[in-house]
Amino acid sequence: MPFIYPQPLIVVLRNILYETVYLTRYGSVAPTEERYQEHKKHYRRQRDTFRSDPRALPELEAWRKRDTTMSYQLLNFSGKAFVPSALVGRDCPPHQPFGKADTFFSEYALHNDESLILSESNHSYIIGNLASYDARQYPLAPTEKRPEGQGYCHTLVIPKARIYNVVDPAATDEHCFILQELRIHFLQFWATDYGKQAILSRAKKALDDRDRTLLNPPPGDGRGQRPPEYTMAVRGAVFADFERLQREFIRLKGEEDFLFGFHVFPDNSIGHLHMHVFPHDNSFRVHSTKDYDYKTIPLQAILDVEEEDSKVATPNGVANGSS
Repeated sequence: MPFIYPQPLIVVLRNILYETVYLTRYGSVAPTEERYQEHKKHYRRQRDTFRSDPRALPELEAWRKRDTTMSYQLLNFSGKAFVPSALVGRDCPPHQPFGKADTFFSEYALHNDESLILSESNHSYIIGNLASYDARQYPLAPTEKRPEGQGYCHTLVIPKARIYNVVDPAATDEHCFILQELRIHFLQFWATDYGKQAILSRAKKALDDRDRTLLNPPPGDGRGQRPPEYTMAVRGAVFADFERLQREFIRLKGEEDFLFGFHVFPDNSIGHLHMHVFPHDNSFRVHSTKDYDYKTIPLQAILDVEEEDSKVATPNGVANGSS
């Protein structure tokens, strides 16, 4: 009988155990062979659990059709994978309002300003992380859920098609075509001078936006003034570090310098496939969160699992783990 997610608490407890063991053993996202194998086992386990759940395929089919009558007990089990109910149907001209079966990344161009799209291919968009990557700009954030990005100029690549997560069979169709495309799109964009500058500009805007919020907190946030921890010295250091690191950032060559990673269901925050991209060297992560390293599964680990499983035939002749 497949494992069912009757309540988020079960998943939370399981993930706390996995996170504790992972961080105790490894402590960071930098690859080692043992850690890499742990990532592969984690992805395979999560994929197989999801795909064996009898709710998965019917809910995925309904979600791709934007079916608002489906309850999505599995896909939205956390209550956070889809857009909040308060935003459903709200007018937001000139953009299309969100529907009940939408996520923040679904039909991205219909719901967001064109300026947020750094690059577009036939199959995907490259977008910047709206959150600042610098933890010093979140002085009052709860330690158990850090809002900042995972590294300097943290960037996202999302498919245009409705693909829920890397455990969705559509993500690994055609020898993982869409996963490969997300990586290729980023690397081709990075290889251009425009791409590097666009990523830097988006990250700088996130710093500026967060800075304005800290200096002039919006009404109703309970403080009404700049947090005392965000001193002028700290503020100056945030922007000085950005300028210093950008000189090293633009020298990064490509695939060997970046981590391409996925948060595998049920550890995903948004119910639409998205690949996280950020420099893996710790010099670019000094002031970024490492709280999510345990669940950031490298793309190559996923590709390796799919390749390995495609060669293992089940009794009925179907490749185990293939789609």
